[in-house]
Amino acid sequence: MKSILNSIQHFFRKKISSERPNIWQKLFLLRKMYITKIFRIFYSQFGEDIVLKAFLPKDKKNGFYVDVGCYHPKKYSNTYLLHKKGWRGINVDLDALKVAGFNMVRPKDCNITAAVSDREEIVKVFSFGTYSLVTTLDEATATKDTSQVQGIREIQTRTLTNVIDDTPFAGQQIDLLSIDAEGHDLNVLKSLDLEKYKPWMIIIETHLAYFDQVESSELYLYLKQKGYHLINWVGFSLIFTLPDNPLLRFDRRVSSQSQPSS
Repeated sequence: MKSILNSIQHFFRKKISSERPNIWQKLFLLRKMYITKIFRIFYSQFGEDIVLKAFLPKDKKNGFYVDVGCYHPKKYSNTYLLHKKGWRGINVDLDALKVAGFNMVRPKDCNITAAVSDREEIVKVFSFGTYSLVTTLDEATATKDTSQVQGIREIQTRTLTNVIDDTPFAGQQIDLLSIDAEGHDLNVLKSLDLEKYKPWMIIIETHLAYFDQVESSELYLYLKQKGYHLINWVGFSLIFTLPDNPLLRFDRRVSSQSQPSS
């Protein structure tokens, strides 16, 4: 009996994981998008969207977000609460099944299947299962527990600048950039030309445990050098802003007098 169940599960996983769209994928997505219940006062994983709601003006209804490693249009989404307010944007994931879910639930967004990195090359994608939270380009992340890796394939990477340039949002000021790339976050960030696209706010994942570790990390120092300030830390997410961000409800602008002298 157990072998029969395993065979059935294998059949469905194979159908759902196929890169060619099929009826099994549509049935899976209908359950995943609409039937699976979400009892939460927030949609993001640790309440990042509630923090953003506190910072951003209530009447801001036409913002623009870019969400890399978007995963699910509602569950664990840093941008769905904003989407409900009328914001629109670009959602990027390297898993075509997840992007199909976005096309189903958020068709007014620009939803793109792409592997984003700071170099354009052929790389390996490590998958931890069908619609898994962990699908990564970062081999170190994948090899922490190789027993969980269920599939490896190759994909061509693109820079985030290139991805945005190929959308109707090309050249538009980014209000919020959200990055959750499972260990590849800094590479994604560095792939964005910050002279051309400089987001007012950035949410980016880290798994560092203490502030002194964050403060000395390459990610923090890179954003500090680009003029960003850390204004919040929620769960695994660091939230940065430019000091002259006009979107903030509270005046957090950093005056020249309050900045440390060099």
